[in-house]
Amino acid sequence: MIVDGLHWGLPAVFAVSAGLSIGTALLVGLGSREVRPEVVPAGRTVELAFGALRSVLGDPAVRRIFAIFGTAFLAQQVARPYLPVVVGQVNGPVGEASAIGLVAGTAALAGALIAPIGGPLGDRIGFRPVLVAALVGGGITLGVMPFAPNVAALAIVALAFSAFYGVVSPMVFGLLATEVPPERRSQTLNLVYLPLYGAGVIGPTLGAVVVSAGISAPFLLGAAVFLAGAVGVALRLRGTPARSGEVRGDEVRPDEGHVDEIDANQRSAG
Repeated sequence: MIVDGLHWGLPAVFAVSAGLSIGTALLVGLGSREVRPEVVPAGRTVELAFGALRSVLGDPAVRRIFAIFGTAFLAQQVARPYLPVVVGQVNGPVGEASAIGLVAGTAALAGALIAPIGGPLGDRIGFRPVLVAALVGGGITLGVMPFAPNVAALAIVALAFSAFYGVVSPMVFGLLATEVPPERRSQTLNLVYLPLYGAGVIGPTLGAVVVSAGISAPFLLGAAVFLAGAVGVALRLRGTPARSGEVRGDEVRPDEGHVDEIDANQRSAG
């Protein structure tokens, strides 16, 4: 709309983005209150940073969750730079900027609307099953994206992909909230974007390597990464024991057996 509708040119797009960033900074600085931890770490900043890194990555559960997050972001980053190219091929040169904005804007809107639904859905069904479904759906939609016959179909596929991808982050944060001990939760959340930095470098590089085979190659590779991540989470889901506090019908809690024994002794004594 800014480029083709208002004819302001591409610099206006960056100016609007800069204004939104400044507005966000003002909102955080003036409209939020910082909550300090009860125990403030003391020491050199570099030592504290490396200590937190060792502490967080030393936990196998955190490493697995970070790997899931990084895998999903890697799959998206492999194909993302080439979405405008696909739009240009499908739409043609007339109104190309508007078509790219339509596809990208529709996808972003879907992600923003679906992400808040992910949390309650994970609470009801389980974070890992929902995460598997999101990764599978993301892989399928990303794989068919370069084969969309027109801009409208491409926008619908991009919307579906963003809806699936938008569920991944809530599930990852839900897993961190439930599986990381409270004393290390703050450190872990501070480093939650660490795998995204690496994936943000590796993903476009992989895409640049495989795109020589065709514009659909980055999308197919990204889809394969999504599906591989889903398989990994599903296998982990099958091997995950019941959470502490959950008891099957044929099991007896240790404290319940102890109470039954006390009752039996009291009856025999009486």
